[in-house]
Amino acid sequence: MRKSTKNFFIVKYSVKDVCDVNNLNYVDVLFSIGAQLYIQYIKAGKELEPELIEKLEGWGSSIEQEMEKTESARVSMKGRIGAFFLLLQAKIKSEHATRETIRKQIEPKLSELIDKINMIIADIEGKEKKNVLVIIDDLDKPSLEQAKAIFYNNYTAITQPACHIVYTVPISIFFTTEFTAIKETRFFLPNIKLHAKKDRNSIYEPGYKLMRTFVFRRMKAELIEPEALDLAIKMSGGVFREGARIMQIAADSAIEQERNRIIKEDVERAEREIRSDFKRILKSEDYDTLKEIRKTNDIRGIEKIGDLLHNLSVLEYENEENWCDIHPTLEALLEK
Repeated sequence: MRKSTKNFFIVKYSVKDVCDVNNLNYVDVLFSIGAQLYIQYIKAGKELEPELIEKLEGWGSSIEQEMEKTESARVSMKGRIGAFFLLLQAKIKSEHATRETIRKQIEPKLSELIDKINMIIADIEGKEKKNVLVIIDDLDKPSLEQAKAIFYNNYTAITQPACHIVYTVPISIFFTTEFTAIKETRFFLPNIKLHAKKDRNSIYEPGYKLMRTFVFRRMKAELIEPEALDLAIKMSGGVFREGARIMQIAADSAIEQERNRIIKEDVERAEREIRSDFKRILKSEDYDTLKEIRKTNDIRGIEKIGDLLHNLSVLEYENEENWCDIHPTLEALLEK
């Protein structure tokens, strides 16, 4: 039986808001879980047991004392674990030297951090009579190598917190040999199907309807011409993030031209910008792979398409069978 969200105390956050996604490791992720559990529970007007607060502050003081030996990493808890979590979290995100110092202090005593996380979880679950659910968004943004280091090399550590956790991961990690270590605990959220396999000119109306709903939850329908919206949806490839990006560029274009409505010309500008971005990152050998995928829509040669899936130049769909296609903005590029 599936549990309703009413059965959970939910802690949701984006790793981009609390860490540097360009320099991320599993210690940062685990620390962010502990920090966000505490911060969001207190922000909800709740209180942890005084004995637990005392233990957390004692642990925080020990970390602080070690860090004060490095001038650049100096922090001050001032007797408040909440301030400690907030300050260290900010330093992990923005200060390279301090981030490295924090990792060096915490990693050898990782069991202490996990123990404190589980204490917070147990206290919350005991008070709320609910399971704790942590949802971490944007963990699909780091590089594939960083993702492997977090989800494969340190799989045991990131599964130690005694609560339900939803990690987002790069789709490309599912096309690596390391995937076998985590496949039993994964859920694949497919891209939205917009056309049939090997029939790029067809229209799968349920997919278009869902993408229109996505757009109209964020803007009024009269702000975009229907033809322009259909093109924006097609160019998104059924990827919500890409759809949002296209709409943002198109909206900026309309504003620059002093129009109060997005037209097809604005979406075409977004298409060109995205295609230009791909041209900057694609290697010469990628073009043959992309042309083959465009022709067959088959997933072959996993070692070749992992990076292409990661940078979204190849998109996977999961319907009756798994298949893939190129990013729609690349169509014109490959026709040359």
